[in-house]
Amino acid sequence: MKYVITLLVLSIAFLQVKAQQKLPQFQEEVILINGVSVNVTKALISGDIKQVRKSWLSFVKRQLKEKMKEEGGVLLIKQTVINQITDKRGDLMAYMYKDDDRVSLNVAYKLGYDVYLNSALYAIEFEKLTEFMNFFLQNYYQDYLPGQIKNKNKSLHVLKKESSSAQKTIKSLQSKNKKLEKTTKKSQKKISKMERNMASAKDDETKSKITIEHADLLLKLNETNSIIADNKALIETQESILSSLTPKIDALSKEITSLKLTLIEVRSKVKTSK
Repeated sequence: MKYVITLLVLSIAFLQVKAQQKLPQFQEEVILINGVSVNVTKALISGDIKQVRKSWLSFVKRQLKEKMKEEGGVLLIKQTVINQITDKRGDLMAYMYKDDDRVSLNVAYKLGYDVYLNSALYAIEFEKLTEFMNFFLQNYYQDYLPGQIKNKNKSLHVLKKESSSAQKTIKSLQSKNKKLEKTTKKSQKKISKMERNMASAKDDETKSKITIEHADLLLKLNETNSIIADNKALIETQESILSSLTPKIDALSKEITSLKLTLIEVRSKVKTSK
């Protein structure tokens, strides 16, 4: 039995990990930077460009003990040697720009005039450059994801509050209608009895009195039925709100779970890499 339970837990964990968000991966491209074709390793990163830039500069300074300077919109460390990547002296370049709702981070290592690390001629070194960049991603998302989780939890709290409010309103209106419907049934019985009494009344005075009471009760019955109808319309509105909120809550809950799983994975990789 313990063996079966363990397998079940592992299976659930495996499915959760498969469902989690994946970090963006760096890939090789040739792009134009200030009119020059440059071999870069590129990734599209979530977040604000200022946030990515700040994180990147901090990462480089921490890892390489050097500070990047900006020239023509490109961050540079000239004539350096990055032992984690290569023993060849060169220029480390980083170029960022906004790409829809993400940030395109493009990193290159210039060895000489129009010569950059690339997978064709410098396969091992280019792979190490990509590993270096992926380590940056792990560090960046380790800082970025908690904020995203916090913000999405706030949004989830608002949606759940709206859902709870809709459910309470529906329950309250249904309860009111239940009481009102009992009242209408009693009123209908009274009206039926009055109508019988009017038919059997022997004098005009009695008939007139019953007629007035009958009209008054009919008026109240119509008012009650109108309130019931209004309440039903409000219930339908709240049910519509509730039905629109439910998939949003489910989707956001899954996204938060996915982000949390990704954060666990990132923290594990960063800890292992240190």
